[in-house]
Amino acid sequence: MTRGSIVLLLLLTFGFASNASAQAEYKGWQKGPWEKHDEDDGIKIYLNDSVPGGVDAIRVDTVMDYPADKLFPIITSEERARSYSFIREFKVIANYNNKWGYLYQRVMSTGIDDRDFTVKLRIVIPKTANGGPYGWQWKQANEKGPKPKDGVVRASVVAGSYLLTPIDGGKRTLVSYRLWFDPTTWVPDMLVNPALRGGAIETVSRLVSDARKRLGPPKK
Repeated sequence: MTRGSIVLLLLLTFGFASNASAQAEYKGWQKGPWEKHDEDDGIKIYLNDSVPGGVDAIRVDTVMDYPADKLFPIITSEERARSYSFIREFKVIANYNNKWGYLYQRVMSTGIDDRDFTVKLRIVIPKTANGGPYGWQWKQANEKGPKPKDGVVRASVVAGSYLLTPIDGGKRTLVSYRLWFDPTTWVPDMLVNPALRGGAIETVSRLVSDARKRLGPPKK
């Protein structure tokens, strides 16, 4: 894979903030407990409200009729990641053997200051094609990125994963996107949580539509 493999097309957030005092090093949040929040057109949304602070962790799952190794190049396209309108800055800081690295992003929001963050990314690739999950895992690593900028609020908690797990002998894929994001400073949680859910749903929905465009109708 190329430099574009270290890409964060994942954090589809809109820079709302909360009054949470969550700690970025909190462990175990991806294990739940997850409670089902909604389902639409095969896309299931779950919430974990047990994380520190008032911002829910989010999980969005769906099953796609494509092999995971065909979907992986789509989510690792740097050009595709840069195409979101809310991204002001997108900089790969380091790439170590296409296995892990650091990425800086600055995102814009309506009516409030931009947010920025640096994350440590770990690439997940199975040893054999469709022998295990493909995807990303990431956590906040602001100390590895640029210094804070005037007029930009540094997000204090950024963690998640975006995994493509082969099922049905590799013919289909379980897509699971998980996000915990606290953009720092006070804005009501009733505004933060819906915005983050909407971004997470958009991430998975866009993969569904892009796969159909790039790979054609799924084989039955």
